[in-house]
Amino acid sequence: MNVSKIAIIGSATIDTVVKGEESVRQLGGVVTYAGFTFRRHGIETFIVSNIAERDQSILDVLKEEGIRVFAGDTPRTTHFINHIEGFHRWQEMPVHADPITSKQVKDILDLVGHLHIGALHPGDIEEEALTLINEKKLIVSMDVQGFVRYKEGDRIISRVSDNLAQALSCARYVKADDTELETILNACNMDLPELMQTFRIDEMVITKGNRGGFVRSLTGGEASYSAKPVDLIRNTVGAGDVFFASYLIHRLYRGEDMAVSCEKASQLAARQIEGRYIRSETLKLVEKQRHGNNGGIS
Repeated sequence: MNVSKIAIIGSATIDTVVKGEESVRQLGGVVTYAGFTFRRHGIETFIVSNIAERDQSILDVLKEEGIRVFAGDTPRTTHFINHIEGFHRWQEMPVHADPITSKQVKDILDLVGHLHIGALHPGDIEEEALTLINEKKLIVSMDVQGFVRYKEGDRIISRVSDNLAQALSCARYVKADDTELETILNACNMDLPELMQTFRIDEMVITKGNRGGFVRSLTGGEASYSAKPVDLIRNTVGAGDVFFASYLIHRLYRGEDMAVSCEKASQLAARQIEGRYIRSETLKLVEKQRHGNNGGIS
């Protein structure tokens, strides 16, 4: 087991970002924004995701960043449409990839010491794969967003999924935004300390957009942070993923305390919102066709 290596599991997405009259097609998903962040901090990064044959240009963007991809086959790649209005965002998911399987996860577990769950919807990762992760006892971090989303038509709404408890049981470090946290606490009929005690979550990272947020530890410690001012809001997509990855890097890999880790993560998230960290031109996808088997490591 190598704690200097991380695997991020979830959908790599084709995102259409709609802001006013402007529409941009680019690579997205937790695996992308967190993957770029871990890799840019010198951590060897693997991604486990399912990508359709016709969308293989996704691999070019990830490989250019030095990320290795375990790419599974699927008829369709997950597609999100992000409608942006300042700090407000609402989403549509017209299509999604096949679930990531336990076999795919098993292939990566012995290569890394840290696993980051970045599911984008409840069916993104097979339940058997979550069971396998829990049994392996790696350091596991998770963004809960995929387990508090429900597809109603094409639109995404907040609702706790049936496999949330199983996912929470896997993870020691968990991120949720304030709306997601409220949804979870109401569904479980618990307060935050009870939730953390029940699922043995070491640290819970709660984000509140431009209102900052806080981190709560299992032992009762807490650190709050303020959102850093931004010169211009270019795109809020991925800011939460960048924040959480940065927090984990400073907390787990650099040995910083919660307050310092929050401060540094908040600074990087502000750069992302301003379009100065993972630039949109880096994520733009080029339409092209490839032939051959897209399974295995690329």
